[in-house]
Amino acid sequence: MLVTPKCHPQIFRMDSAKSTRQRLQKISGVAGLYKHEVSGIYHLQLTSKQRKVRKSLKTTDRKTAERKLAVYKTQLGKTDPKKGSVTLGSLVQSYLETLGTKSHSTCKNQKSLLTRLTDTWPHGRNHKVTSITGGDLDKWLSIQFGKLRPRTYNTYSGFLKSLLDHAVALKVIGANPYYEARNKRRKNDKVKREVPTLEQFQKILSHMRSNKFNPHGEESADFIEFLGSAAVGQAEAGNLRWRDVDFEKGRIIFHRQKTKRYFHVPIFKNTLLPLLKRRKALLGREPGDDEFVFSMNDGKKGLAAATKALGLPRYSQRDLRAMRITDWVTSNINVKMIAQWQGHSDGGILIMNTYSDVISDSNDAAEREAISRLENR
Repeated sequence: MLVTPKCHPQIFRMDSAKSTRQRLQKISGVAGLYKHEVSGIYHLQLTSKQRKVRKSLKTTDRKTAERKLAVYKTQLGKTDPKKGSVTLGSLVQSYLETLGTKSHSTCKNQKSLLTRLTDTWPHGRNHKVTSITGGDLDKWLSIQFGKLRPRTYNTYSGFLKSLLDHAVALKVIGANPYYEARNKRRKNDKVKREVPTLEQFQKILSHMRSNKFNPHGEESADFIEFLGSAAVGQAEAGNLRWRDVDFEKGRIIFHRQKTKRYFHVPIFKNTLLPLLKRRKALLGREPGDDEFVFSMNDGKKGLAAATKALGLPRYSQRDLRAMRITDWVTSNINVKMIAQWQGHSDGGILIMNTYSDVISDSNDAAEREAISRLENR
């Protein structure tokens, strides 16, 4: 017969009334490390810069607990105790003040994301930044952007990283919880780039110039022709001034809006030179250095109308850059040179990764030509 031992009621009540802190037993030899006498879970208790910190290490393994304690001590030393109560809302407000140096489009996109974050964060805008975990970030990203393509998802995910990097810089937190998230990045889908051919490009320009319903057809066509001939973005073309066009040296100086880098593109005699001379002749005088080469900075409407009328895919202005780069690659122009014309400082790595299929086809053709020369000598 099993006999249940009797417990004195008063003793039982006193024992159950113990708090978690009262049940923690100090681990000798390791400063700040404690162990719960019932659950066996390790905790830390630290005092840093007149700030008391108590935290569960969420492990019953001593070695793991010691590693976590060491990491936390390092992080704690990088924080300002006066900023422990900073909320997500105030962090967002502080981050907004750093956007002044970025481009208009970047500011607009990030302001939209910051508003969305504070409006939809599960714990509210008053959630302390020190309490944000990698799991919180995973959950929010999944709910808000889980159905988007990997490239877009990664863009928004990177925005969260930047925001929390700002918190680290302010010494609100000692380490960015973004790196603890399990789904912070997604592998990009391999998408075959669809770009217009050079023949389609010429048809698009001809249609834009012959469109009687567009009073700005000629100007729009010149702008689109420049994008496809120089392989630059609309921001660079729209901000181009005549002082940046050096006919003597045969080059155009550009200022990349996003990276703030300067680079140049040759004034190609068969494409850019006739276009620029025509633009200059339209003025009927010598242009001023500060005058813009184009009176517009966006030709997407004219391009969209032309592709629709011609029954072509709806090519974007970005596709025109890809068209010209593809032409350069298939013409066996050195990839490093193409990267230089794009303002890249990676020696062509981005070009090779982005246009790997085109480069592969070009290399195959070059290999066949080399083999043919060797076999027929």
